[in-house]
Amino acid sequence: MQSGAHPTMEVMCHVSNCKFYKNDYCHANKIEVNPKHVNRANTSDDALCSTFVPHQ
Repeated sequence: MQSGAHPTMEVMCHVSNCKFYKNDYCHANKIEVNPKHVNRANTSDDALCSTFVPHQ
């Protein structure tokens, strides 16, 4: 990837009560994923989608 370039991709999502959920895809402009602990995640269970916003 070139410096400063941002990826363009489809992001699957199965959290139907998220504001950005639509037909099994995330429609947020940006996705932020953070580790649950310190700076690392060893499994997908150790990662959090910080973009999640409950659907009102």
